Amino acid sequence: MRITAKQSIWLLILGYFVVFGVMTALRHYNFQTQAWDLAAFVQTFWNTAQGRIMENNLEQVHNHLGLHMSPWLLVLAPGYALFQTPYYLLFIQTLALALGAWPLYLLAQKVLGRKWLSFVIVFSYLLYPSLHWANFYDFHEITFFVPLFLAAFYFVESKRWGWAGLFFALAASVKEDAILAVFFAGIYFLFLETNPKSEALNSKQDQNSNLQNFKLLNLFRISNLGFRVLRNKKKAFGIIIAVLALFYFLLAVKVFMPALGGGVLRFDRYANFGATPAAAIATAVTHPALVAQTIFTPEKLFYLLILLFPVAFLPIFSPKTWILFLPGLPENLLTNYNFQFSGLYHYDSILIPAVLIGSVYGLKNLIDRWPSASAREGGWRRERLFFWVILIVAALGFLTRSPLSPKNFPISYFQDTPQKLAYRSMVTLVPDGISVAANTNMVPHLAHREYVYALGSEPKFMDMVLIDLGDSFGFKDEGAFQTYIDNYIQSGFFDANLFENRYLVITSKKLKLVPKP
Repeated sequence: MRITAKQSIWLLILGYFVVFGVMTALRHYNFQTQAWDLAAFVQTFWNTAQGRIMENNLEQVHNHLGLHMSPWLLVLAPGYALFQTPYYLLFIQTLALALGAWPLYLLAQKVLGRKWLSFVIVFSYLLYPSLHWANFYDFHEITFFVPLFLAAFYFVESKRWGWAGLFFALAASVKEDAILAVFFAGIYFLFLETNPKSEALNSKQDQNSNLQNFKLLNLFRISNLGFRVLRNKKKAFGIIIAVLALFYFLLAVKVFMPALGGGVLRFDRYANFGATPAAAIATAVTHPALVAQTIFTPEKLFYLLILLFPVAFLPIFSPKTWILFLPGLPENLLTNYNFQFSGLYHYDSILIPAVLIGSVYGLKNLIDRWPSASAREGGWRRERLFFWVILIVAALGFLTRSPLSPKNFPISYFQDTPQKLAYRSMVTLVPDGISVAANTNMVPHLAHREYVYALGSEPKFMDMVLIDLGDSFGFKDEGAFQTYIDNYIQSGFFDANLFENRYLVITSKKLKLVPKP
């Protein structure tokens, strides 16, 4: 039985989900997830299931929506209410990223019209190292931007405006910077060139949609110029999307987030440009040398390399799609916060759709401009060359950068160690309902409670404290770590149990618990 391209895509999607579902689950089981960020999301979802909507005590703002405008999380909350486990978040994130391959395939097939070139684009997506690292590093709302944005883009190309609007709205609901990414998508559609011949050829297919959009077009017939723009439905759609996204962004950062006690709090990562967004923009405009100095460093040039190499630099050949790299690329290049341009975390999620969409259109431009000799034979050879170049480069990108490459493969996930066994023993000692502090890697396993903290961040004494004496993460030095421990023990309110000369369990005497490893 011959396997079709579509069947191959679904097999790849299934394979990705199984492999990364297992590996991210093992990562959590082996205490590699963190208080920031998996535990923060686990506690947020658990609190939401208890009626405390989007609350947690691990982030800077008590309500997550004050820190990040992410109403998308409310879509996932009913699932968490049914399956109250961190593994739900890891699996649903993996499933979403795997499913992003399908709208990408449909988009590539529509643009390229060649199923095996579309297949290899999807193959490069599923092997893309930045996708893997975003999937691997705990759980984040921004990862869902990838499949939602790809789906929205496909529906625009299919002229299915209702579905496109829905998926752009969902993509914008993921996070505040995702709203701006949707805004720039609207700008992209607005500035696409009109192709009158193509419009004429598609007019019969669009008769039904014309009827549906007639009232919308009448609203904008204010001037001849406006009407000329709106005769191209993609441009009209771009205007609507851009205006709505900008309005929503202003509401999010000026009204909703401040009302929840937060705002744009992570702007300190751009302090080299100014203390406020307005000051930073002014500095960037008036001091281009500072912008160049910030961007053109060896680390950031390497970052650009790792973004583009796994897709054979195809986005370079589609200049129009460069606008889709806004605001993500400036976000990651204009900061000195090195995690954002390391390629090892979730920060690339906002760029991944732009990279793949740019790859589709870049490949389309190369095919169109490649000098053809004899049509059939020359075209076949040309496409085969593109296929193998993209396939080989995608494989090389995987082998050199993916967390599952031979170089980085986490064999330790399949091995028990005394530390893992001790951690498992310690977390099982903690009763439900009590407050607890622990090393950052234990916190995600303890987050189904109202009060949980990483060591040293708790505002007062906890009922129970789990400490790995060999891990002082979060403290400025060993002296500060020891002072923290002494404050509990010397208070007289706690019992301390040490085992294996490394693991310390501190328990409030009022609980009358004597933990045993």
